[in-house]
Amino acid sequence: MPLKFLFSIFIAAWFFVSASGTSHAGSLLQDLENALMCKCDDKCGKVLVNCTCSTSDKTRAKFSKMLDSGLTVDQIIKSQVDEYGETVLSAPTKFGFNLTAWVMPFIALVAGGVGVRKVIYSWVGKKEETVTQDEPEEKTVTSEKYSKRLKDELDGIEL
Repeated sequence: MPLKFLFSIFIAAWFFVSASGTSHAGSLLQDLENALMCKCDDKCGKVLVNCTCSTSDKTRAKFSKMLDSGLTVDQIIKSQVDEYGETVLSAPTKFGFNLTAWVMPFIALVAGGVGVRKVIYSWVGKKEETVTQDEPEEKTVTSEKYSKRLKDELDGIEL
């Protein structure tokens, strides 16, 4: 009885290890597909994970063989960059001149926010200046009008 129990534990452990190894290889291939662009003949410009052309299928098979042979994802990416240049990457590198592709959107967002704030403050400031300049005349005209009406109403009341 203990031999059957040990054998069943061994089989269960073997299935668990082989299943996790397969999912790990699948996730490595997924990482590789997300990092690289498709280099098909019609230049679709899609990330490899999203491309459905025959070239992408061949590339996936090639990458699977490379991963099975023991190459890492970084080594495969480096070999693709050496072969096709940095245009094969789905995102620019984070050093050198390519760093501007990561930084500039945030700088533009902040600069745009500051610009919008200045424009809004200038509009609000002009409106307040207009209101403060017009107020004394309006107050005196309005005060006189209401004072006269109040006097007329009070004169019309019989006690």
